[in-house]
Parts: sequence; structure tokens; C-alpha cells
Amino acid sequence: MREVRAPGAGRGMVRKGVLIGLLACLPYLNALNNPFVYDDHDTVVANPSLVELTNVRFLFLYSPFRPLVNLSYALDRALWGYRALGYHLTNVVLHAAAAVLLMLLVRRALEDARSADRRHEWIAFMAAALFAVHPLQTEAVAYVSGRSEVLCAVFFLAAVVLARDAMVLGSRARGFAACIFGVLSIASKEVGLVLPVIVVAYDWVLRPGDDDRRRRRLWRIFAPGFVVALSIAGYRLLALRHSTADTSPLLTLMTQSIVIWRYVGLLFWPSGQTIMHGVHRVTSFADPVAVAAAAALAAAGVLAFRLRVRAPIVTFGILWFFLVLSPSSSVVALAESMAEHRVYLASAGIFIAIAGMAMQVVPAPRRRSAVLPAKYMAAAAAVITVLSVLTVMRNRVWGSPTALWGEAVVHAEGMWQPHYALADALRESGDCAAAVPEYRRVVELSPAHRDAYVNLGICLAQTGQLEEAERSFRQVLTIDPTFVRGYTNLGALALVQGDAETARDFYREAIAQDPRNVLARMQLAGLYERTFHDYHAAARMCGEARALAPSTPGVVECVERNQQLAAAEDKAR
Repeated sequence: MREVRAPGAGRGMVRKGVLIGLLACLPYLNALNNPFVYDDHDTVVANPSLVELTNVRFLFLYSPFRPLVNLSYALDRALWGYRALGYHLTNVVLHAAAAVLLMLLVRRALEDARSADRRHEWIAFMAAALFAVHPLQTEAVAYVSGRSEVLCAVFFLAAVVLARDAMVLGSRARGFAACIFGVLSIASKEVGLVLPVIVVAYDWVLRPGDDDRRRRRLWRIFAPGFVVALSIAGYRLLALRHSTADTSPLLTLMTQSIVIWRYVGLLFWPSGQTIMHGVHRVTSFADPVAVAAAAALAAAGVLAFRLRVRAPIVTFGILWFFLVLSPSSSVVALAESMAEHRVYLASAGIFIAIAGMAMQVVPAPRRRSAVLPAKYMAAAAAVITVLSVLTVMRNRVWGSPTALWGEAVVHAEGMWQPHYALADALRESGDCAAAVPEYRRVVELSPAHRDAYVNLGICLAQTGQLEEAERSFRQVLTIDPTFVRGYTNLGALALVQGDAETARDFYREAIAQDPRNVLARMQLAGLYERTFHDYHAAARMCGEARALAPSTPGVVECVERNQQLAAAEDKAR
């Protein structure tokens, strides 16, 4: 049975779609010039697979679980090089697309729940607007490495809309398109695996009709999708187990029951946002906080079940939120137990539920051409404005690595990672004096952290604390006697102290530990040339460096210069 729509309804939705797209973009205009931060340096700046678009195999296999995300970065690099603005612009455009798709989905859901009337288009608009401007979305949208969330959300939402249309219209073409978009969502992020469950929930909660027909759809259409999704999930689960801590799955699940409620709290009161959250880790099954959180989750499930007849939209929204969060809230302990970007697609469920509640409490306008009653429109506009301002303010934090990580050390004091990132940001900004106490805090929390000792030594040396710097570099070699940077930094420190022979010995040891080390050879070549005037040895070191890495800056000139100096010296003899 085909849908019947009022004249002009299509044009009205187009106008609202354009407005939603603008609403989604405007709060992020001040994020476009933000720098690359944190994982961006690995996912983009140091990602070798982005260099050649023609190397398709490398491009897709470099990130085998999220190949479309890697492809999107490669396209950005082809267009923008390594200017962060272009990557941020792509994220914002994808976010706008996700917001528009959510509006279309909520509108259809209200129609299918038989609660559609003159209010439904505006309520769908308001729900999508809340999603578009909420500051909790900033970690997915304003952070380049959050790309997997927004890209997956676009494909996921498109797949749900198309699957719903396929069921209503009996369109095989739309059903096939839904499958394609579902595969694309999985290729963007693993959360796409819950798509078949979401579509089944939509079918059973929102679509009235014959139960026998729904059962046939379940076994003939959805069951194969479940098999494929479970197979991919199993493969991904095995990969994750090799890279995560060995923690009791049930204790991990109890920890996540607490984290989920913190996500809910941030959605309704977005205060205390940060790139890295400290988390209450459950170590006992009798943990009262975890037991209370788990009981609250069970109560939410009971509530959703009881509302399925009276307010099916609310039931579906609650189910969406918990189902979409389930891959990152599973029994596998992830490196970061809580991350705001994981709520991006899941939050759509909360806004769907809010739309369902609005249909229960907001009266319909008296005139067909009217919008919602003025007081409700004013309240919604005020909330959207406040959330937009908070998002703009949040983007400013993302624009400064020192501010971003300075905030994080407050919210995750017991974790070494934010202290290390803050120290690196301070060092890179030229403030080594402020970085030193942060590096010291890192080695307190993680005594075997080699890089923290190396960078601490560098900052101590730059601030004139040479003896402490030497102790820091030697501590690195106590932790790992094969760590080459320990030797090269001790060599550089010995040069600062005027001890060229000791510096030479450290550089030689660095080469012995890593025969392919180019940096140690270049440093040793400079030492031979300028201090020992051994031009033959300098030419040999530069020649070896050139053989290992021909593109090393200055290596060709070093070889030629020292060969000429050696020849002149031989001739003079």
C-alpha cells in the first residue's frame, strides 16, 4: 500500500531539510580551522596508504575493518593535501547529511506509529535539530578521527530509511539499496552490524499489520542478514581480544552499565565533556554502583516494553540507543572504556524517543497551515540556541591541543594518557618548563613508559637541567637496553656537555642496536666532520645513510662534501 501525502508536504520537507543542513553546519564553522590532534596524526598525517589513490589494495587493507573511512581520508588528501580544514569540512558535511536523514526517519516513524498529524513534520524537524546542534556530537564531528562515526551514521540512517520504505512500498529496489548502504555502514564502523536488529525492531514495534507476514520477512529477509552480521562480528571480536586487556567479560559489562548512564547524563546535561574520561572500573560483582546501574538498565528495558503500545516511538528510540551502543559496551574491554564519539549514532535513539514523547504532550495546532503552538516552538528554539552556543564553545577547546588535554587531565586524573598528551602539546608549543611536571606525572603513573622518559629528558635538557636529563635518558635504557633513541639522545647530550668522544660512542652503540638507523649515522657523520675532522669516516657514514634512505635531507651533499674534503686532505699529505 502506497503512502498518501498532502499537497505541498514534499516541498515543506525539502525546505526543512535544507534548514536542518544549515543548522548542522553553522555551529561547526569555528571548527574548520582546528588543527589535527591525537589520533589524527596516525589516521591521517602519518598514514602511508593515503599517498597514492591508485594503490587500491594498500588503501583498503591498511584499515581492513574500516576501509571506507580510509578511502575518505585519501580523497581528502588528494583534494586538500594535509590542510586540516578540508578534512573538517568533510566531517561537517557528513554530519549535515546524517541530521537530514534522521529527520526523514523520524517523520516516517511517526507515520508508521499512527501518530502522524499536522505536528509530525515539525516534531521530526525538532528532533533532528537537537541531534544536529548537540555539543556531545563534537568529538565525532570536530575531530577528524571521528570520521568513522559520522560516515557510518550516514549509511546506517540511509539504510534504515530505505528498509522501511521497502517494507511499506514492497519495493525490491529499495530493499536492495538498503542492503548496499548497510554494507557500507559496516565498512565504515563495526556498529553497522546492529542494523538488522534495528530494522527488525522497527518492523515489529512501529509497523502495524499481519504477524505472519512479519515472521516471513524475519526468516526470509532478516535472518540471512543476521548470519552475515554475526560472522563479521565474530571475526572482529577475535581481533579485538588480541589487542585488549584480559578482563572478566562480565565485569567489563558491569563497568559499561555505569558508562551508559554517564552517556545519558551528558545528553541531557552536557557538562563535564572531555576527550578522555576517567571511569569507575568494576572489580567485584558486588560493586554497589554497578549493581544500581545494571538495575536501572533493566528498569529502562521494562519501561520500553510497557510503552510499546501506547508510545511505540519511545520504545523504538530506547531500543535504538541501547542496541547501537552495544558493540562498544560489550564484554570486550576496549582501551578507553568511555569515549563521547561512540554516542553519536546511538544518540539518534534518544532524539527519536523525545519525538515520541513530544507527540504525547504537544497539542496539534488549530489551523492546518500553522506550526506547533508558539510556546513549544519558543522552548524548542531556546534549547536549540543554547546547545548551539555550547557546541561553538566546545569547538574552541578542540582548537587548542593544550586546552583540550588540560581539560582531560582534570577529568581523567588517574590516567597517564592525558598527562602525556598535554606534556607533548606543551613541548611542541615551546613551553618545556610547563611540560616537565606533566612528564613526571606520566612516569609516576606508568613507570615503564620509555617515550615519556625520553621527552622528559629532552625538556630537562632544553631548560638547562643537564644532569637530570642524563638520568632520564639512562632510565630509558634501564627499561629497554635496545631502545635506540636512548643512545642518540645521550649522544646529543654529551655533545652539549662538550664530550665528543662519549657522544661518538653512544652513536656507535645506536647503530649497533639498529643497523638501519639513519639518524644516528647522520649525527655521527656530523661529529666526524666538524669535531674529529675524519672526512673519510664522515663520507662513509653519509654513504651508508644514503643507501638506506636516499631521500634523507642533505645526505647527498654530505657525501659529496666529505669526499672532496677527504680527497683534499689526502692530496695535502
